[in-house]
Amino acid sequence: MTYDQYSQFSGMTKRTIIDWVKDGRLPIKKKDNPKDTPLINMVMLLEMATRETMERMG
Repeated sequence: MTYDQYSQFSGMTKRTIIDWVKDGRLPIKKKDNPKDTPLINMVMLLEMATRETMERMG
């Protein structure tokens, strides 16, 4: 999902998304080419959310 698509999906600003990617709160798909468009890795994001929920539940 592109940053613009994630912005529409989440309601977050693109600037916030970029900041969250930089500090590791949002994972991006590995780019094969540095010029490729960065994409939010939704599968990894779901895994992170699931892991966090399981830890909180004990």
